[in-house]
Amino acid sequence: MDLMISQVIDGNTAIAPSKGESVHEKIKQALIDQETVILDFTGMELMTTAFLNSAIGQLYAEFSTELLRDKLKIKWISQSDAVLLKKVTDTAKIYFANPADFEGNINERING
Repeated sequence: MDLMISQVIDGNTAIAPSKGESVHEKIKQALIDQETVILDFTGMELMTTAFLNSAIGQLYAEFSTELLRDKLKIKWISQSDAVLLKKVTDTAKIYFANPADFEGNINERING
């Protein structure tokens, strides 16, 4: 399944988590149906980690890293957005592997 992000969110700026939710639901259903998903970022001008967390990051709570590596493909993403996506996916893998430890470490760093 090819999923053009700009068509799903009806624009070329991906800022709000709510827009990420619509992308997430489409990806999730395709993965449940055992389809390979190709995310096409053609024409995207601005993306935030909030959008990417909502669209892609939370998939790591629902599917294995191996399945996502195998079934989720990316094309036509800018270098700067690829860096954001890597940060989001790396953090999601760590967080969803053990949420309690992750939150404890963050609270410890913040509160000393």
